[in-house]
Amino acid sequence: MSVPEQRLPPLLVEHQLARRSVSMQSNRIGINMPPLSNRCPMKREKVSSEKGRRGGRGHRFWAEDEFIERLEGSERRELIPVESILPRLSLGRDDLVADLGAGIGYFTFPAAREAREVIAIDIEPKMLEILSKRVREREVDNVHVLRGEITELSLADSSIGHVLAAFIYHEVGSQERLFGECARILRKHGSLTVIDFQKRETPFGPPMKDRKKPEEVLRLASKSFTLVSRFETPVYYQLLLSRN
Repeated sequence: MSVPEQRLPPLLVEHQLARRSVSMQSNRIGINMPPLSNRCPMKREKVSSEKGRRGGRGHRFWAEDEFIERLEGSERRELIPVESILPRLSLGRDDLVADLGAGIGYFTFPAAREAREVIAIDIEPKMLEILSKRVREREVDNVHVLRGEITELSLADSSIGHVLAAFIYHEVGSQERLFGECARILRKHGSLTVIDFQKRETPFGPPMKDRKKPEEVLRLASKSFTLVSRFETPVYYQLLLSRN
């Protein structure tokens, strides 16, 4: 089952999409609008196994039942408690949030209760299928589901108030491109939250070779972002950055 292709609000669509050849499929939940392709032709590309879910060389995840259970199981909720993490984002009711690598909505739905709108972006069709179904079942009208690479976002320049990159940084092949895209779509002094696994053994998470220390993240981010706050547990770190 594919995710229906519809059009995001015009404010959010990158006006130069036609010449960027971005591969993605979008779905605006709950809004009856003409297809994005009617306005901005986009090139469809097959995502290779080498690229992985997040537009890079990271290990590939699949939305199978066992993995979905792991994404929202009791151990994950205990060690990565969204009710503790979300307040540190300091979201406001007027915020437009981009949830990169949203998966099946672990952070998407809690963020939607705090913000004006959330754009949930992922590359894996099965993840988006489940997420879209949940949006419909829960009758959430401020979540928009978008298929695409997080290093080539089809969002307009300076259109987003807060970008959330939760547990996807280690999967991206080019973190510099990720920061470049985040800087492009964020408004001046907008916020970027990076959350990822510590570079040490944890009960679950990616291979050690793929993990990045927070210092590595901050070094690459320093070109366009300033650190606002830093929070760490034995399992994860959470960095709140401000767009310069």
